[in-house]
Amino acid sequence: AMEEGCCLCLCTKRRSRIRTRRKVARARRLLLSSEDRTELCLDEGGLTDADVARLSQSLRRNRHLVELHLCENSISRLGALDLASAVAVHPAIRELWLSMNSIGDDGASSFARVLRRHPTLTTVNLGENGIGPAGAASLSAALRDNTALDTLWMNGNKIGDEGVDAIAEAVRLNPRSALTTLSLNEATVTDVGAGHLARALTHAGCNLQVLGLYGNFISDRGAADLADALATSNTSLTELYLGKNAIGSAGARAFAAALNRNGRMTKLWLANNRIGDAGASALGDALVTNKTLVELNISRNHITPSGTRPLGRALLQNRTLVSLGLSGNTLLDEGVKSIAPGVGQSSIEELRIQEAGVTAEGAAAIVEELNDRSRRLVVLDMDGNAIDDQDVLEEIMAHNTSVASHDTTSTSRKQTNAGKLQTSQHSAIESVADNSDAERGRQSSSGRSSSLTDTCAGVGNVTEEKADECRSKEEPRKEKA
Repeated sequence: AMEEGCCLCLCTKRRSRIRTRRKVARARRLLLSSEDRTELCLDEGGLTDADVARLSQSLRRNRHLVELHLCENSISRLGALDLASAVAVHPAIRELWLSMNSIGDDGASSFARVLRRHPTLTTVNLGENGIGPAGAASLSAALRDNTALDTLWMNGNKIGDEGVDAIAEAVRLNPRSALTTLSLNEATVTDVGAGHLARALTHAGCNLQVLGLYGNFISDRGAADLADALATSNTSLTELYLGKNAIGSAGARAFAAALNRNGRMTKLWLANNRIGDAGASALGDALVTNKTLVELNISRNHITPSGTRPLGRALLQNRTLVSLGLSGNTLLDEGVKSIAPGVGQSSIEELRIQEAGVTAEGAAAIVEELNDRSRRLVVLDMDGNAIDDQDVLEEIMAHNTSVASHDTTSTSRKQTNAGKLQTSQHSAIESVADNSDAERGRQSSSGRSSSLTDTCAGVGNVTEEKADECRSKEEPRKEKA
């Protein structure tokens, strides 16, 4: 029986390799065809360094490819070297997706040499590749000279404060840098690294608009440094994602003070921290005067009804906020009732109050307020609560265009797409560590013409949804509200 099992395992591996070779062969034919194909997706294709070497040979002769997706394969530093040499001479490629491989510091160094002078490459995703401070330093040296790169994702690489310092220094020293999106989720960043980034943000030449720092070790000190940068001199950053750190009420108060002075911030995500009622109250007070913030996520932050009352008062006056995340807090019916009038009168379109100890009484308060004002929300997500009134559930569904079903008890939560925001790549920056806390962002697939995914039946049977999967796995990541 053991011998039969081993034989079956070997046969399965052999069939898998045959399928992979066929994918690579078809991809090579497509790259060399006369058709002006612009995208090639081989995510989760089982590709090895040898496969990448063969693919790279064809890529050197291609003139039309714009996006190359090779996420979640078995590419090491050797495959990275071959691929980098092919990308270096390609005249059109703009996006390279290479997350969830194992290229390491040496592989990062290979791509750094490409980035130093490449004229068209605007998006590079090297997330979860075993890159450390040395690899970050190599990339930093390239970023000092690069004038084309717009988006860099380094999620899941343990570059630490040393690596962050190197990248932040490159942002400061390159006055012609085009870098606007930097994602350092789960990159072992502490308050020290946050301070390095804060100093980069205060530099006059900084163009960063989106900064992802989900799942790191940033506390009130680092939050205060970032908030001070936003309050004093930074005029570029519009989106900041700090979910799943160690930020308390003091950090939230610092961001509240920044929102009172900053006229650029549109999205602030602080989910899964510990800002408490004091932090929520401070942010609520800031919303009274702030006229730019459109998304605020403070889910899972130990907030009770005491913290929601200032938010409710702010919503009565604020006409800018569109999305509010309060899931996973102990709001109870009392807390939901305190924000209901504000929700009815505000510009809120997306409200998420999952797993908040709410019953039909609290849910009815929201629904009645909306009905009284003839308002409809795009998303009203109250999943995971104990709402047992069918009429109230139907009313909730009427406000939820993306949900096909809803739970009636807190113990039978369905896995739906209720909380998914259809966002652009710049709003999808936070990481998924817990399905009930966060979700990986999705990038719109509109505007894809003449894509290699159109003929992917022979290259991994990839659909449009499958082609987006790499983005949703390692893109700048966004928490579920």
